[in-house]
Amino acid sequence: VFQLSPFNFQLVPPSPMSPLMKRLQLLLSVVSVLLVLVLAAAAWGWWTLRGTLPPLDGELAVAGLSGPVKIERDALGVPVISGSTRADVARALGFLHAQDRFFQMDVLRRVSAGELAEIFGPAALPLDRSHRLHGFRRLSREVVAALAASHRAELDAYTAGVNAGLAALPNRPWEYLVLRTTPQPWRPEDTLLVGYSMWLDLQGPDGRLEQSLRAVRLTLGQAGLDFFAPPGNSWDSALDGSRFPEVPLPPLRLKPAGEDRVSSLPTAEREPAVGSNSFALAGTHTASGAAMLANDMHLGLRVPHIWYRAVLQWPDAAGQPHRVVGVTLPGTPCMTIASNGHIAWGFTNSYIDTADLVLAETEAIAQVHYRAPRGWVEIEDRTETIRVKGGEPVPFTSRWTEWGPIIAGPQDGRYLVLRWNAHDAASANLNLAELETTTSVPDAVRLAHRLGMPNQNI
Repeated sequence: VFQLSPFNFQLVPPSPMSPLMKRLQLLLSVVSVLLVLVLAAAAWGWWTLRGTLPPLDGELAVAGLSGPVKIERDALGVPVISGSTRADVARALGFLHAQDRFFQMDVLRRVSAGELAEIFGPAALPLDRSHRLHGFRRLSREVVAALAASHRAELDAYTAGVNAGLAALPNRPWEYLVLRTTPQPWRPEDTLLVGYSMWLDLQGPDGRLEQSLRAVRLTLGQAGLDFFAPPGNSWDSALDGSRFPEVPLPPLRLKPAGEDRVSSLPTAEREPAVGSNSFALAGTHTASGAAMLANDMHLGLRVPHIWYRAVLQWPDAAGQPHRVVGVTLPGTPCMTIASNGHIAWGFTNSYIDTADLVLAETEAIAQVHYRAPRGWVEIEDRTETIRVKGGEPVPFTSRWTEWGPIIAGPQDGRYLVLRWNAHDAASANLNLAELETTTSVPDAVRLAHRLGMPNQNI
């Protein structure tokens, strides 16, 4: 303790400190250190998160553009993208998707490819195994190779834009900091994988319904199946006013003649089927005279939301302007649900039967061949490796026939094969992009028959 005076000073020994004061001084020191650590952590978190935010002002140089692209955001942050070509607009949209939603896009492609364990660890292995069965990454490459030239050019521009947007962020998205992983570049087939993730979400990918129906038929006969799983009932409202007939009670028997009885039914907890809504009005019924479409897609609520709102503007070869307003699916370059000023379109899920079970007879010795219409054919073994964060790679083999993957068996000399239209390369394409420039409903309906996407009502 220094005691000062105008002319001199002297050292004075401090007065003894009480035990209470010592404890208070220690507590104050600990609190001060903790406060400094909290402030340092908050500053680091603020700096890290700020580095993941997209720039909203200024100019950015992006390779591959044929001309300037202008991006404006409204008060809600919805971007309006104006470019000289549709490919330039696609490149800019990919840039924005990456800067705003790259982790969401990454998860969607990994879900359908069965690659979640690479960033989430062993806990994701069961889901990866079930989705690897479908071979969607392999199928996506096949679909990309068959795309029309205009669609491939748009996809390549979008892919380059995604990687440019990811590289332009000062920091990698914060989710990767939490997971301690590095985001991998976007590839053209990843866009198709995002589409296949919607197949998995909207359609039944495991053949469980078909297995349950088969078990009911084998146990209770066709009459029992008709009663417990009728094609419809009096609640169905057909446009022509027709009704399904009432199904009679099945006879009281447990084992149909000439068929094997199934000892148990496959069971699984299933959420009730839900549907989306579409409501349309002709212009004769609206105050403005313009037709109106309301489309409510009953998908799960998430953060971030599954859709990404945007406005796309570009001129065609003749200089006529195109303006499309709606929502996009991050990971894809097309407007999913939108209006172009001439038509508007939306989707609801189609609960139609797009999967079958095939009982494939197998030879009794090695059980590596199955009987096909052209004779005995060898089963195709597709061997892959599942990379696991924090663990050793896990080998995975799916077995394929000409109808699809084997999902069970052999039992009683037969394999159970899943025949699902999602496994056909012709079931996926980017024809949805052509709706953006379609100007009449009849043309849109004709195009709708060529849309390669999950089974939907349009």
